[in-house]
Amino acid sequence: MPVAASPRTLYDKIWDDHVVDIQDDGLALIYIDRHLVHEVTSPQAFEGLRNAGRPVRRPDCTLATVDHNIPTVDRKSFKDVKSFIDEPESRAQCAALEDNVKEFGLTYFGMTDKRQGIVHVIGPEQGFTLPGITCVCGDSHTSTHGAFGSLAFGIGTSEVEHVLATQTLLQKKAKNMRITVDGDLLEGVTSKDVILHIIGVIGTAGGTGCVIEYAGSVFRGFSMEARMSVCNMSIEAGARAGMVAPDEITFDYLRSRPLAPKGEAWDHAETYWRSLKTDDGAKFDIEVNIPASDIIPTVTWGTSPQDTVPITGSVPDPATIADSVKRASAERSLTYMGLTPNTRMEDIKVDKVFIGSCTNSRIEDLRSAAKIVLAAGPNAQVASGVDAMVVPGSGLIKKQAEAEGLDSLFKRAGFDWREAGCSMCLGMNPDQLLPGQRCASTSNRNFEGRQGSGGRTHLLSPAMAAAAAMTGKLTDVRKFMGAVAEANIAAAPKLKVASAFDFLDDPVLPAPEPLAISPAVPTTLPSSDAPSTVQKFTVLKGITAPLHIENVDTDMIIPKQFLKTLKRTGLADALFFTLRKDPHTGKDTDFVLNREPYNRAKILLCTGKNFGCGSSREHAPWSLNDFGIRCIIAPSFADIFKNNSMQNGMLPVALSVEECRSLAADAEAGLELEVDLEAQEIRRPNGQPSIPFTVDPFRRHCLINGLDDIALTMQRGEAISAFEKRRSETWSWLDGFGFKGARIPVSPAKVKSGKKMEW
Repeated sequence: MPVAASPRTLYDKIWDDHVVDIQDDGLALIYIDRHLVHEVTSPQAFEGLRNAGRPVRRPDCTLATVDHNIPTVDRKSFKDVKSFIDEPESRAQCAALEDNVKEFGLTYFGMTDKRQGIVHVIGPEQGFTLPGITCVCGDSHTSTHGAFGSLAFGIGTSEVEHVLATQTLLQKKAKNMRITVDGDLLEGVTSKDVILHIIGVIGTAGGTGCVIEYAGSVFRGFSMEARMSVCNMSIEAGARAGMVAPDEITFDYLRSRPLAPKGEAWDHAETYWRSLKTDDGAKFDIEVNIPASDIIPTVTWGTSPQDTVPITGSVPDPATIADSVKRASAERSLTYMGLTPNTRMEDIKVDKVFIGSCTNSRIEDLRSAAKIVLAAGPNAQVASGVDAMVVPGSGLIKKQAEAEGLDSLFKRAGFDWREAGCSMCLGMNPDQLLPGQRCASTSNRNFEGRQGSGGRTHLLSPAMAAAAAMTGKLTDVRKFMGAVAEANIAAAPKLKVASAFDFLDDPVLPAPEPLAISPAVPTTLPSSDAPSTVQKFTVLKGITAPLHIENVDTDMIIPKQFLKTLKRTGLADALFFTLRKDPHTGKDTDFVLNREPYNRAKILLCTGKNFGCGSSREHAPWSLNDFGIRCIIAPSFADIFKNNSMQNGMLPVALSVEECRSLAADAEAGLELEVDLEAQEIRRPNGQPSIPFTVDPFRRHCLINGLDDIALTMQRGEAISAFEKRRSETWSWLDGFGFKGARIPVSPAKVKSGKKMEW
């Protein structure tokens, strides 16, 4: 009798469907169905293609737009990017993307296109995002797309180039984690409150190494917009991705979207999509169960998304925290936020309110905020001294909101109504906080300086943000509910309800032909001892800088004002800039990397867990590398940072907290450490025994030999082509309109000399 297949999770099924090739150690080459590109993390990737003479393999599976850098002011006077964007570095990145999409022949939603918007808004809106796909972008919040039952995650610039060139990625399978929320949500609780509560429970490293599946009656009852908000912030819980199994709500959202399958193709797709659910009896590595009744409207108090508290609660007291590193981190957060322990959250005044970002800028979010404005009364205004802004997630959402009258409602109440873009979420554009300003924000991160140098961010839902705007302080949204609020809403002029499909009327066109193809991919590939862009790592000996901070995030490693670069170099001075420079005088602080001998450090040793949490952008390891630091030692790392470091010839070493603290004592004594990757040990000069460590065998091999991932992948050309053929036959709806085959097939290597690269 045939052996019955083992029960599989949703993640297992999508992973299995995308494995092109796999090694004995579990390292897999997986196919990428959808690739989103924006201006910040792509310039260096296109430059890499150009230098290697490689085209984009699957233009039909790639969609580009500008979102991070662009101003959100009125565009009536817009002529072109170069005249509209004042800030030189932002202008350069946006102009570079426009040049790159023309050169390489990619579909592009520019600033004159009504479909332009935040990548994680336009993908679902257009039906580019579909159930069962793999979806990547050079942005950590790509996890948003998992709401459709897809495997979606952020990648670094090196991997952006890898996908553009090969339509694949080298990955190891993550662990399965399920978070179940069952029951009825209390009044005023939204999807944003649910995910903030989850992060508060499991922490920003709770999902490290995992793909989270969200299950239970609460998620089943959520709209697609609500599911996207939850999956969006999976990365803030440390997870590689977040997913919700597709169902009727998913199918109703996607049906008739411009890039969704039509007719018979839809029927075939839907049949497949209905199989994308976790089998009964499937095993999860980690299970978390949270009663819906535990969750009330939630807000953050500190500088990490895990610093959550009910709106009815108070700022915690660090003195109650036993662990010294955790206590120091909490004290640092309160100092930065300008808060004192035990302050009631509802007593905290705000200067700014931001409603927008890839987390909460969809039509449902805007309607939620508008309802609070209506509930406040017919003549209610934004509180005196508060600057409030609403930024739609795309040009189409802006048009829909205006058709419904939401813009007029917001403007009458004193809100600033903006054009689509990332806006104040990360402040790479002109929408920024001033030092000391406090913001009630619907975005996803409250890191130091995230919304502007010295700015203070409290994360909350759109309804809670609107309540803060009307009162001038953090406010329990439930105060805008009840009989009086309902009477105010009933007495107000009725808002229209428009359909998103009224605005999805642009024709679906094939990707344009490139202006010029760079020299064709060579028929032979370099041998393992040929020049490579990856620097070899064998033995590193040098000064070690000790750092006693937990959850060192990517914004702390390199603030967003230094991300506006077209190169991978020149970022040494940006490293830990806000810690190395006094924000008021601009002079050097006493931070460890400013002091002798640590200003010549080659190794950074952090005693706090979860180093490198936050963004998928590669600028954090670039800045460390530029400074001269090629090895980071910590108790644990965020998954994306760890991978990005290795892509750049750097070595992240995970040791126990005790081992890290022991080595920190050596560092503080001014002793040099020696990190030997070949022997996998850290040698100490004081007679203490060496400390062993382990590194993934494939990555160790690549680092020791300085191997290039793209060249290695191209050796699997026949396997990639065979997979694409099966893919087109089985899931034909995934081939873009007008697809005629990969532009230049990846060929197997024909090595002339030297030993073959190990894949």
